[in-house]
Amino acid sequence: MASSASSFGHRSRSLLRRQSVWFAVVAVLVAGGLAVVIHRTSSSGRSESPATFVQQTLDQLVAGRGRVTLGATAYVAGPRGVWTGSAGHVQLGEPMRPNARFRLESVGKLWTATLMLRLVEQHKLNLYDTVSHWLPGLLPYGNQVNVLELLSMTSGMIDTNDFYDRPRWAIAQITNQVLRVRLTALAHYMSAHPTYQIPVQLWIQMAAASPLLYPPGAVYHYSNIGYMVAGRIAQRAGGADLATLFRRLIIDPLHLTSARYDPAPTISGPHAHGYLIFPPWKPQDATALTGDLAANGGIVSNATDEAHFLQDVMQGRILQPRELQELETDYTDDYGLGIVTGQDGCTPAARVFSHNGGGGGYMASVQVSPDGRHVGVVLINGYGTSNAAQNHAETVMVSALQRLYCAN
Repeated sequence: MASSASSFGHRSRSLLRRQSVWFAVVAVLVAGGLAVVIHRTSSSGRSESPATFVQQTLDQLVAGRGRVTLGATAYVAGPRGVWTGSAGHVQLGEPMRPNARFRLESVGKLWTATLMLRLVEQHKLNLYDTVSHWLPGLLPYGNQVNVLELLSMTSGMIDTNDFYDRPRWAIAQITNQVLRVRLTALAHYMSAHPTYQIPVQLWIQMAAASPLLYPPGAVYHYSNIGYMVAGRIAQRAGGADLATLFRRLIIDPLHLTSARYDPAPTISGPHAHGYLIFPPWKPQDATALTGDLAANGGIVSNATDEAHFLQDVMQGRILQPRELQELETDYTDDYGLGIVTGQDGCTPAARVFSHNGGGGGYMASVQVSPDGRHVGVVLINGYGTSNAAQNHAETVMVSALQRLYCAN
C-alpha cells in the first residue's frame, strides 16, 4: 500500500501483500460468530460507559457490513483510566483475547531507533557514523549515508515500496546486469511459486545496485531497506544478534513479557494469526509472509506491552534526555527517529507521536503524548487483498484509535 500521512499524522508502509511485487516483476521481466471481550481496568464517570464505548468501537471493525478485519485488540490509557478490549477472532474459530500477540510491522521502527539510541548511550555507536564505517563494502554510497539519516528516513535510499508501487521504474534503476539476470530467473521461479518471499539480503543487494534517489539528509523518503541496514549496524556495534540486543536493552529492562524480536515466518509462542481476506469474505492465513521483515518491523507484542513501551520511552525510563530529544526531533516531513510527529487531533495544538504499520495480514496503529500519560494502541489481524481494501482498513483502524484516544 502506498503510504500517506493521515490528518492525525499517522504513517505506514509495506501494507501490500509481500508476494504481490513479484507478480508485477513477472509481468515486467517475463512479458463463524464473533466474540467480543472488554476489560476495563479503571475509569471515571459511569462505570459501564467506557467499556461499552470500547466494545462498540472494536465491534465495528470486525462485525456488520462495515467490517474490515477478523480480529482486533486495543489498549488506551489517559485521564479517565486504562481501557483494554478485544473483538473477533485470534484465528478462525477461536475468540480474540486482549493479550493476543501481533506482528507490529512498521510500528517496530521506533523499537529499532530506540535500540540504536541505547547503543549511542553506551558509546558503542554514533548517530553520525556512516554505513561504510560499520559495514564496509555493503553499499557503494555507504560513505555518504549515516545512521541518523537511516533512522530519520532521509538517507535517500530506494525502498521496498518503490518496487511494490512502481516495479517497472524501480527495476530500471538497477544498474547491475548480473543482478538483473538473477531477478529475471527469480521472476520465472515466482511464476510457479508465488508465495516465495524476497529475503532481506536480496533487498539490500537491490538497493546497493540502485543509485540514491536523493542526496542524503535532504529529503524524506521512507525506506524499509534503510532500516534493514540500520539493524545490521546495530548487530555489529552491539556485538550480538538483534533478538539478543532487543531483549537485553529494551525488553528485559522494561519487564515486557509478551514482546520479542521475532521476524521468522513461524512466530514463537501464542499469537494472533494474520489474514488476507479475498472477496467476498474469504480469509487466507498469511502469518508466514515475512520475507522482508527485519529491523524494519520484526517486533511481536501485545497491545499492553506496546503501550507500556511507548510510555516508557516518552517518560525517559529507557533513554537519557539527550537521546530522547534526538528521537523526538522533526528532521523532515514530520518524521523523527522511527516515529511520526504531529498534533493529536483531540486538543488544539496538543502534540502526539504516532506510527502505523502493516503486512502479512497484520496492521497496527499507535499514538502517545510527549509525557507518556496518554497512549493508544489498536492491532488488527486481517485486511482485504486490493489496494483500496487495504487503504480502507487502515483508515478505519486509525479512526478507531483516534476515537478511543480522544475519548480517554
